[in-house]
Amino acid sequence: MSSLERARVLSQAHELFTIASTVGEQIAQLTGRLRFLEEIPAVGDWVTVTPTDPPLITAIEPRTSCFTRMDPGGGTQVLAANIDVAFLVCGLDADFNPNRLDRYLVQARQSGARPVVVLNKADLRAEIPALALDVPVVALSALHGNLGAMCEHVKPGETAALFGSSGVGKSTIVNRLLGRELQATGVVPGRHVTTARRLIALEFGWWVLDMPGLRELSLDASAAAVEDAFADINGAACRYRDCQHQDEPGCAVRDQVAPERLASFQKLRREQAYAVRKENPNAARAEKERWKKIHKAMRQR
Repeated sequence: MSSLERARVLSQAHELFTIASTVGEQIAQLTGRLRFLEEIPAVGDWVTVTPTDPPLITAIEPRTSCFTRMDPGGGTQVLAANIDVAFLVCGLDADFNPNRLDRYLVQARQSGARPVVVLNKADLRAEIPALALDVPVVALSALHGNLGAMCEHVKPGETAALFGSSGVGKSTIVNRLLGRELQATGVVPGRHVTTARRLIALEFGWWVLDMPGLRELSLDASAAAVEDAFADINGAACRYRDCQHQDEPGCAVRDQVAPERLASFQKLRREQAYAVRKENPNAARAEKERWKKIHKAMRQR
């Protein structure tokens, strides 16, 4: 029997996968074993394939990073695998939303990739908004400017992915990186211009993954990922060890952090805790007992 080969998943359409190997790009299918185990490769995965026509994907290699979200139907959906740099793209137009950026940053922290915030359409703003983030922030115009400051964050051999909502300019960035019009650009009311995830090799020596705009990014992250994304809040001095930064008297965090950012932190922390309780009955019972003790203490006072 011929030896297996190593390949990388470039795109997926139903049960067909475009892969890149030593023989170039091919269309591959899953073996019956993977279908039975419900192990589906994600774009960016390294896989082993048979040297047949068509090639069959026999196994998925361990992932170095994994960008996920909670599937609306339940469970976890893998959006991209083996990503080194997660470019979180925001448009500095009327659609700019710092709370949405916070959500993407939490998920990027969870993925294991290095997050870099890209503020696109900088030509539309006279002043770039200040963001309380401890990650690199790059302001640029993909349509008119230079992308050099963005490319500095990716090394040869690495893989970068562009995450963000529809219309922020991800496909325009991809086209500028390629030097040609590969992806359709523009905003089409009611649907996304980019409809499929595709991994593209660049002449710079690294890969870029263009993602369709996400209408919703349901949080699939640990409490630590939420805390890490709000380092400014966790670093602020507070007199209480387990302060919720809500109604506690003398909470210094409320005076040091902008109300909008504090509200975003609290919302994501509640969402993360709810997801844990939903999946873990023990955590739900522990939370219920905690609130029973709080209410009992209040009645005793």
